[in-house]
Amino acid sequence: MRSVSILATGSELLDGRVVDTNSNFVAKELSERGLKLKRVLVVDDDIGELVSGLTELSRVSDFIITSGGLGPTSDDLTRDMVAKFFGVGLAEHPDGVAHLEQFFAKRNRILDAQNRRQALLPVGAQMVPNANGTAPGFAMAKPGGPTVVSLSGVPREFKAMFLETVLPMIESAGGSAEQLQRATMKTFGLPESTIGKLVEALHLPKEIVVSYRAAFPEVHVVLKAPKSFNLAPHVAAVEGALSKETIFSTDPADTFITALQKLFLSKGLTIATAESCTGGMVSEILTRTPGSSAVFQGGVVAYSNAAKEDLVGVSRQTLHQHGAVSAETVRELARNVREKFKTSYGVSISGVAGPDGGSDEKPVGTFFVGVSSAERSFEKRCLYISERQNVRTYASYVALDLVRRAILGLGVPDGYPIVR
Repeated sequence: MRSVSILATGSELLDGRVVDTNSNFVAKELSERGLKLKRVLVVDDDIGELVSGLTELSRVSDFIITSGGLGPTSDDLTRDMVAKFFGVGLAEHPDGVAHLEQFFAKRNRILDAQNRRQALLPVGAQMVPNANGTAPGFAMAKPGGPTVVSLSGVPREFKAMFLETVLPMIESAGGSAEQLQRATMKTFGLPESTIGKLVEALHLPKEIVVSYRAAFPEVHVVLKAPKSFNLAPHVAAVEGALSKETIFSTDPADTFITALQKLFLSKGLTIATAESCTGGMVSEILTRTPGSSAVFQGGVVAYSNAAKEDLVGVSRQTLHQHGAVSAETVRELARNVREKFKTSYGVSISGVAGPDGGSDEKPVGTFFVGVSSAERSFEKRCLYISERQNVRTYASYVALDLVRRAILGLGVPDGYPIVR
């Protein structure tokens, strides 16, 4: 089995400006193939530190993937680092020059000397194509030592280069182990601790590795086992413990919104939104994916009472008697926006996101959601105590999850949502 490590370069990774998502991606892809990422080392843009880091990883790794530092600026030092490590110079790679010329010509831009630097590769390196950006990558092997593969640090470019070139390289060099099977359950509405207790109570066999990933406000549960193991009955047991009400998808490729969009499309349904404290966040979530126009017909951000009254038709009496943050107001918002846009469902949110504006009766974190269809309408009061952005995100998920429940005919228990 081949050992793989990552050298992530750039001061922006060390001062908090950028989060290293590339290492997470590689770890996941290797894990799918029964492999583990040996080490991840993050190094500043300093040639001495970079060469030292590469040397350290070379002692324990068969493959070292470097991420970043291939651009045209003075702090892009990966080429120099690898050249120094292998004891060679730099030279323009003909394929690298051709790639840059085509890239710039296609965009009606001039390839200047600054950008042409990106075609400089360590002498003897094999170029790794970068179809999504300017900087080509490269690979070099040291006899009796590691293979170093340098890729662009831009996540979109890095992922494509890794999947198309590096992963096949690792696998062809014998970097594969027993293939694992996995089952994924993506959930919303229960905290990770509660989910953990429910799964642990099943006493799953030792062949199964259970992992949990909190992707606020979702929790993903993954079961992994060798291909030869019969995982199906245990997956069914976990699904039963968590229930359809909590699991919104068992497809690893699904996001919360793609799962909801599939549900809408399968039943030929449409939706419109009326939002206050979330400021259009529900509409934004609904339009993240291609094909959303077949589902989402429109929305209104009615932040002020005047907007709720004038744009969505909430009665002045309702606002005066019950207030903007109330079941009565979200009921009218959901019904009226559905009727205005002539959709299958209308959903509304009004709340106190904070940090100010709360009261004893309606503290910060209080929000109401209204769901309306021709067959059924209901409202739900929730309390989620957190900072402003989390409250808004959580309220948006609750709103869409309540629509999902309405479509599937699921109930809304008094304790929903359990997350606090």
